[in-house]
Amino acid sequence: MSSTRENNIRFSKDLDRCGIIDGELILATCSGGPDSMLLLHALKTIGARFEVAHVNFKLRGEESDKDEEFISNWCKNNCVVFHSESMDAKGLADKTGKGIQDAARVLRYEYFESLKNKLDAHAIAVAHHENDQAETLLLHLLRSTNPSSLGCMSHRNGDVIRPLLNWTRDEIIAWLKLEDVEYRIDSSNASEKYTRNRIRHEVLPLLESIRKGTTGHLADWANRLRIRSNAVESAMSDASRAIVNYSDLDNGDGVLCKLDLHAMGSSIWGDLVVDRMLAERGWPVGSREEAMILKRSTVGASICYGGDILLRERDYLSLSRKALTLIAFQLERTLIDDLSDLSFPNDPSILWAGSEEIKEPTKWRAWEHGDKITPTGMDGSVNVSDLLTQWKVPHGARNSAHVLEDAEGDILWVYISFEDTVLSRVSRKVKVNLGEPIVAFKAS
Repeated sequence: MSSTRENNIRFSKDLDRCGIIDGELILATCSGGPDSMLLLHALKTIGARFEVAHVNFKLRGEESDKDEEFISNWCKNNCVVFHSESMDAKGLADKTGKGIQDAARVLRYEYFESLKNKLDAHAIAVAHHENDQAETLLLHLLRSTNPSSLGCMSHRNGDVIRPLLNWTRDEIIAWLKLEDVEYRIDSSNASEKYTRNRIRHEVLPLLESIRKGTTGHLADWANRLRIRSNAVESAMSDASRAIVNYSDLDNGDGVLCKLDLHAMGSSIWGDLVVDRMLAERGWPVGSREEAMILKRSTVGASICYGGDILLRERDYLSLSRKALTLIAFQLERTLIDDLSDLSFPNDPSILWAGSEEIKEPTKWRAWEHGDKITPTGMDGSVNVSDLLTQWKVPHGARNSAHVLEDAEGDILWVYISFEDTVLSRVSRKVKVNLGEPIVAFKAS
């Protein structure tokens, strides 16, 4: 068993590891249990500057009030400032649909953060230890959490510090006994309705019986995973900036982002970047695996999940909120009799045609597969679909292409506007004869 002096030296080093400088104010959180009472005792013993915060959720009636009274008395006896707050975790859980434990955690940390700012404290100290680390790793594995979060807890995360993270529960109990430090026992910690409690009381003891030291190995793995996760996150962030393009998407077609296929192929993180993005939008594993196949599919292939569609374009995958819908462009028709001051601006959104040459009535409609046009300067006809391919129009935007059809069923004009591009093609059937009235068709 370690001596008081050895424990104090070790704890001081752990506090240094948390980035605390002598004299900085620490807000120490306390439930009254063995872990947090040792935290208070250790801070007091080494002469740290700290105040204590406690939240009473009233979940165990008189027992909860006695916890608060116990901590308050300790603070009075040790000349330490005590802060407490009563909060309704059950009410928040009922309102939000969260579990009571999750709701309590949210309220607790909101209070601690607010109090830290009010006191101008440098950090919030919590009493998580090595066994908590191992439990958290197993809990995350059971919940199929994203691998990046398996690294669990660190000695310091923002304003939160964990100076006991390298201490086992047995070491904490031994130190408490050595110093004759009293503490409270939370009866809810024995309840098997909480998964963490079952891991603590059933799973970890079983693993320890199979191989002694398993708890420490799991905690060590959690720390190693956290370090590797930080490196992976940095690399994936760089890859994401090259792969995912959010710019120039405010065109009303529902596109969320474009995924550069070349950048995906040249990065070992390409598939992971896409997989994570889809996972964050709720795509299940099976659909995400199908999405990975899409990059090797033909242009125009797609996969949908929920309200999303992932579409294979020529050089990228486009992710949209929903299947891209038709944009109905309006067509304004103007008859021009006075040609004296008329000019013909080079505007692809305007079709100029001699009024005598147009076979009325004309029809302005969305293009359909099988539509053909005989463009000016060509002898034969060309499929509108081929024209869109030549223009490299993304498949997600092709539904927006429109055609002007005359009374004989011939297509006089093909028009499309997408992103910042406007394209059109005129049929050789359209003619403008000087001296005759002209019709101007303007798409918008």
